[in-house]
Amino acid sequence: MARLTWQRISAVAVGLGFLSWGVNVLVLDAGWSPLPVPWTVPVVVLAAAVAALYLGWTVRQFRAGKRPGLDPFRAAKTAMFAQAAALTGAALIGVYGGCAAALAAEWGHSPRRHLAIVALIAAAASVVLLAAGWIAERWCSTSGGDGDAPGSSPEAA
Repeated sequence: MARLTWQRISAVAVGLGFLSWGVNVLVLDAGWSPLPVPWTVPVVVLAAAVAALYLGWTVRQFRAGKRPGLDPFRAAKTAMFAQAAALTGAALIGVYGGCAAALAAEWGHSPRRHLAIVALIAAAASVVLLAAGWIAERWCSTSGGDGDAPGSSPEAA
């Protein structure tokens, strides 16, 4: 499993940001209201960030010799979860950031302003998820570079 790179994360966030912006502009131009972003989204995203950091910390403690009973398969699963959390954070940054950008032109309309604010809060929570996944992945990895050679994987032992 290759480590995440900023290029891959940026491509996901920017690509989905443009797609989300385009879809939301089309929806607004057609006279429809975009789908609301529930207030539970930032809460769930932040809970996933906490889970990624907690699990990554347990692997870091294992690697430091402070937790010798940790299953190596759990460590590998934690590395995969951390990478998935970082990529999900990047995707959600794009989706909610694009939604907020499309709604920025409607800032004077109070209900649309509310949608934009909630989308911005969800995008900010997604930045936290991205950072937590990135950090947890680094805690689970034994290699030092930003990317691994083909066929290598970040191991947690």
